[in-house]
Amino acid sequence: MPVLSLPASIEPFKWADRAAQVAGDVPLASFPRLCEGLADQAGTVQVDCRFERDAQRVPWLRGTLTTSVTLTCQRCLKPMALPVSVEVELALVHDEEDAERLSDDADYLVVSEQGLILAEILEDELLLAIPYIPSHESCELEYRNPEEPVGETRRENPFQVLAALKKPAADE
Repeated sequence: MPVLSLPASIEPFKWADRAAQVAGDVPLASFPRLCEGLADQAGTVQVDCRFERDAQRVPWLRGTLTTSVTLTCQRCLKPMALPVSVEVELALVHDEEDAERLSDDADYLVVSEQGLILAEILEDELLLAIPYIPSHESCELEYRNPEEPVGETRRENPFQVLAALKKPAADE
C-alpha cells in the first residue's frame, strides 16, 4: 500500500455522497495520542476506509485499521508486540435526534457540516482496541490470581476445615 498522510479536515457528508475511499499506510507518528502509550513509535497503520450512504441515505464511515504496536508489559516491564485489527463502522449524523433514528446497536458520530478530522476518529478507534493494562500472556499466567482456576483442578485446602471450626468459637 502507498504511504499516505491523512487530510487535515474533511467534509464527511460530501465524501459519503462521492463514495470516497482512503487506503494506504499511515505512519504511527500521525497518531500522537496513540504514540504516547507506545514503547516504540516505528511502524504504520494500514488504513482502508470508505465513506458511503446506505439505502436510507445515512452516511457511514466503514473500514479496517490494521497495525502492530509495541507496548510495555505492565507485569515484567519488557516490550511486547501487539497486533491490532479494528473494524470501523460509524454512522455520521448531524445531531442526537438523527442518531435516535438509527438501530439500537449502531455506533454513530455527531459531526458538523464544516469538517471532521479523520486522523482523530481513526486514532480513537485504535485507542479503544489497546488493552488498558497490557501484559504478555505468559506474565498473566505467572502473576495470575491463585483463586482463579487455570484448567487443572485445584486441590482442596486441608486447613479449610480448621477455618470452619474457628468461626463458631468466635461467636461464643
